[in-house]
Amino acid sequence: MPPVRSIYSREVMQESERFAKPHLHTKDEHVEFFNQMLEAAGVERLQEYHDDLDNVLELNETNQETVLSRWREFYLGEEGSFSKLKEVLNLTEEDEIKQLVELAHFKRFPTEEYSSGMSQKEMLTRIQTIYSQEVVQERERFGELHSCEGAILVESFSVILEAAGFKKLRQYLQKLENILNLKSSDTKQEDLIASWRKFYQGGKDGFAQLKKMLNLTHGDDKIKELIELAHFNRFPTKEDSSGMSEEEMLNALATIESRNQPTELERFEKLHVYDADSLVEQFTVIVEAAGVKRLREYHNDLEGILKLESFGDKAFSVLLRWQKFYQGEEALAGLDMILQGTVELNAGDIKKLIQLAHFERFPTKEGLSGMSETTMLRALETVPRAQTNTDPFQRIEWFEDISRECFDEPYMGYDLIVPRTLRILRDFATQWRTTEHKVPCTSIVGPTLSGKSRLIVELTEHVCVVYVCIRPRGSTDQPPRSQIADLMLPATALKLDMDNHYTCLLTAIFRVVTSFFSRPHRQTKPLAEQLEAWNRYSLPFNNDDVRFSLAVRKMMKKLAPQSTWSRNDRLCEAARAMNRSIQGRDDEEEVAEEGQLKVLLAIDEAHHLIDHKGAGNIPYLHPLCRVLSKIPSSQGFFSVFTNTIFQVEDCDPVSDDGRVGSGFGRGEWGFGQGHKLFAPIYPIPTLNLSIPPPPTSWHELVEPGRLFNYGCPFYGSFFQLATEMGKPSPFEDTLWMAQTKLLDQQRFPSADDLTSQQIFALLGSMIETRLATGSSLNFDLVWKHAAHCMFVDPDQEYIISSYPPQFAYASAANRLLAYHDAHWIKCINVLAHAVQTGLVPGDAGEIATRCILIYAMQQTNSLSSGNSSHSVRLEDFLKTLTGKNPEKIQFGTTDPEGKERLLAEGRIFFNHFARIGYAPSAEDLMRYLYQGLAVQFQPGEEGLSDLFTLYLAPESESHELDLKNITFCGVQTRNHDRPIQWQESSDWSKSSADIKRVDNPYLILLFGLRAKPSEGVGKKWLKPYDEEDTRRVHYQFLGLDQIACLSRGMITALTKLINADPEDLLKLHQSSKPNVPLDEHTIQWAKNVHRHCDRMDESDPDDESDDDAPE
Repeated sequence: MPPVRSIYSREVMQESERFAKPHLHTKDEHVEFFNQMLEAAGVERLQEYHDDLDNVLELNETNQETVLSRWREFYLGEEGSFSKLKEVLNLTEEDEIKQLVELAHFKRFPTEEYSSGMSQKEMLTRIQTIYSQEVVQERERFGELHSCEGAILVESFSVILEAAGFKKLRQYLQKLENILNLKSSDTKQEDLIASWRKFYQGGKDGFAQLKKMLNLTHGDDKIKELIELAHFNRFPTKEDSSGMSEEEMLNALATIESRNQPTELERFEKLHVYDADSLVEQFTVIVEAAGVKRLREYHNDLEGILKLESFGDKAFSVLLRWQKFYQGEEALAGLDMILQGTVELNAGDIKKLIQLAHFERFPTKEGLSGMSETTMLRALETVPRAQTNTDPFQRIEWFEDISRECFDEPYMGYDLIVPRTLRILRDFATQWRTTEHKVPCTSIVGPTLSGKSRLIVELTEHVCVVYVCIRPRGSTDQPPRSQIADLMLPATALKLDMDNHYTCLLTAIFRVVTSFFSRPHRQTKPLAEQLEAWNRYSLPFNNDDVRFSLAVRKMMKKLAPQSTWSRNDRLCEAARAMNRSIQGRDDEEEVAEEGQLKVLLAIDEAHHLIDHKGAGNIPYLHPLCRVLSKIPSSQGFFSVFTNTIFQVEDCDPVSDDGRVGSGFGRGEWGFGQGHKLFAPIYPIPTLNLSIPPPPTSWHELVEPGRLFNYGCPFYGSFFQLATEMGKPSPFEDTLWMAQTKLLDQQRFPSADDLTSQQIFALLGSMIETRLATGSSLNFDLVWKHAAHCMFVDPDQEYIISSYPPQFAYASAANRLLAYHDAHWIKCINVLAHAVQTGLVPGDAGEIATRCILIYAMQQTNSLSSGNSSHSVRLEDFLKTLTGKNPEKIQFGTTDPEGKERLLAEGRIFFNHFARIGYAPSAEDLMRYLYQGLAVQFQPGEEGLSDLFTLYLAPESESHELDLKNITFCGVQTRNHDRPIQWQESSDWSKSSADIKRVDNPYLILLFGLRAKPSEGVGKKWLKPYDEEDTRRVHYQFLGLDQIACLSRGMITALTKLINADPEDLLKLHQSSKPNVPLDEHTIQWAKNVHRHCDRMDESDPDDESDDDAPE
């Protein structure tokens, strides 16, 4: 048993003994590598590693030598070793294979965490492409014994490593080192190495010089060994002996063919445009990732296609284009263009070039990729080249890394959220009675990135949480998908009896929990330490739940053959045993109650339980809840789901009274004697927890990093981390992330592809469109499109969704809609139909005006900075709206100087609206400006319908913001068939809107959306009633045609919107068939049914129509 440090405890000494057996290290290696792993991971983590390794390898007398040899080859990354080890161990289960990879990865890259957090493929890539410490040490020794370094060392060492394997290479180096140590004391080491190099390279007199330096005489056995070592260096092989005589080997060394061949380093330099440092770096990356053999094939193929010799002086230009192509900076067309006329490329050559470029960027030992050309081109365009030569794994997208860092940041609002939630769950656990409630479960409801998952993570410090995340495979969101997600969501094609399946699954989970907490050495520890160990064992945040998943699967296999009649009994008994195995709370300030919460089953992204349906088209949620309802009360158990409530449209069987139910609340799912539901948890105050201090200058005001901190804290953190990582466009990257959450998809949609849910998410983020209470779309917007849940009715039949002001989502929505009018037109058409059908309440004209204002801001931005996070000048904004030079616009005002100041100094900064229910002051207007916000008053207000802040321009970007420069632009909308009532114009003012402490000139815009320009002829606005309100400047738009920035398509869509009227049944019929005129039969039928809704044709002939009558 090799010794380890004497200060180690008996526990450590035991692990040292266990470490020796499966790793086949020499005495010195054992001490070195054990100490390294101990320092990196700790003794408890080593215990877990050895336990798992024993279970996987299952060593016995007959297989031990073979298994350990294959295991060593695998964790050292030797080619083909993974398949050989799986074959020896006869592994077929996916979880067992992944655990094997995890163990090898831990051996190579030990940490305190159980898992790397990587996928199986990513871990294999690291194992096979990043040299282990043992290999790196041998490479250093190789460099010393051959007097080489840098890229030359990398190639020379890798050639022998690939050809002969690590074991033979190490034996070679050890023998060589022993022989070279025979030199006399007066021989310099550098001279000895130079002679050795001269000998194995076939140089004249090299052999004689070397024998002299080593004091070797004729007949010495070391001479033959020296010749064999030189021959091995030049012609490495895995065979034990070349089988050649000394003379034959010396003759082979003397040949010049192999010496005159260019090295792969020389070829790499010829075929690439790099400076000296970058050349070594990139060459090393490829050799370590793919090997010299694959690199040689790459060079052969590239030389065959480019034919650089035919370009003469233009060869350098070809290589520059080649570099731009494989680095993703230029399309293939640029390279194709320069090759034309000299090299004829066919379709096969084009595909090969794409494969070669992909290999250069993402080298692997498998060689050229078998992916489609489109997929490879997309990878070249989107994935940045690695910034380091140490880890090829870093060539993946970095979004997931940043998301993980954001998730791991300190939890904000802890005192507001966690204690309250824990108290609610503890109360629910003690209240659970099968005679009163349907199921021991509640739901945490909220939008993506609102902290639901983090809240569950915080709960793990107080109670045993069995956490199961069932998000889709391949998702980069955090936390990652759990290993047992496929047990919670088995494939529908399996056609399982889901009641039996969930009974077996929950029984297995309960037994695994019981087994974990029942271990004697664990029960003596405080509950906090037990929970910490459980979290390391079961949480999936770094794929740590592999062992938990394996234990559950093995337990399910044991349970499967047992008789069906006892399954429910087994579940109940498993729940009771689990309750007994976990001690009570550590809190000393409260007395433990019967049934106190000990185990919380938390299913994250639980809306997928509704999406998956089994026999009879019944969602998986139904049988799962049926099984949960069978768990006895007072057993310290409760469950919580995120992103669903117990309402499933059109899925309930017949209800208690014989009618078909529409939700969990009233339908009968075949379980539970009670009828109550536990209330969902949705008031989670995680918004605006990281609001920055007020900006001091206009430059700070429009800084994206500041603005992203409003609303969801994630986006501020994401932008900051992307900036710190040196990403070239953190603003665009953050908007892309926000867009994916808003639309629930990563690709940029065409206008035709936009769904109703996506459209209401976009509009909600910009103009705070709300849907009618009873609409099922509210569920989709909360589950999948970043809306907030504002209310859930007690029966959980409906919810109310809303989009509070958030700069990230507003900017993402603005960017998408500004892309093309077609996106706006599609959204407005859907919105018009929604208003007509009553799906969207509110004044259609006011909604249209907000769309127009946002659209005009986008158009003005595109004329200036093109970035929706920047401000615009008021005069540019008015020019966009009117199509006129602002100096020539006929404003109404009694303050000409004020008008000039507004045009000269006014700045606007907003990209979304928020509702308010109060009269704002100058301080409020400044706060709106800070957030890039416009506001909307309560619908139907006589004074103003909307308002946005104007700031009278700073002298420079660094000019200090001052409240005395604040003013505003108020908006009034009129959307009637009857003429505008100009006598109401006195109300369209600062004083009528009761806006306080604004002494600067202000602007009022009137939008008479269905008015005619002739209505304004000769009409004057009346003065405000307040005689001191003298600084109003006003302008009016009478009809959509007077708004210059609107395209004909926009006008057509907006016309549908402003004419939408949910009270007009004929318009409702027309909206269902927008391109087909209503037939006379339908018109007369509607009028006959509602005879008094509209004036009939048989009206009093003496009744004279007036101007206010509808057309």
